[in-house]
Amino acid sequence: MAVVKYLGRYTHRIAISNTRIVTMDEHTVTITVRDKKNNNQTKTLTLEGVEFIRRFLMHVLPKGFIKIRHYGILANRNKKTKLELCRKLTGSPTCTPRFEGFSTIEIICMLVGKDVTVCPECRKGKMQLKNSLSARASP
Repeated sequence: MAVVKYLGRYTHRIAISNTRIVTMDEHTVTITVRDKKNNNQTKTLTLEGVEFIRRFLMHVLPKGFIKIRHYGILANRNKKTKLELCRKLTGSPTCTPRFEGFSTIEIICMLVGKDVTVCPECRKGKMQLKNSLSARASP
């Protein structure tokens, strides 16, 4: 069980985020840490630069290894069959996309609860699409 807890903490994280580094100088690095023994209080820890680098490099994967993205039922190899089996065993319904088959305008109308193609000036005529930006157009 301890191995699972250890792996669970590191499968989706980087070694340390920039926001946790408080200060650094030529010899030391100060970072924030959570003290799990003291009700998860946030504290600062000052380390020698060499010790900080040693701890950071413990999280760098050796050549040829890859970072785990998903494992278990969410692993890519058999995800579809495993999820179907889990849904069957738990009696969960399959997910169906809510807006499948609708155009973008129809989806917007359903979300806002009114017809967005009605002219805002006369409220009688319908606006028509003349031009649209391509997906790759920059602002």
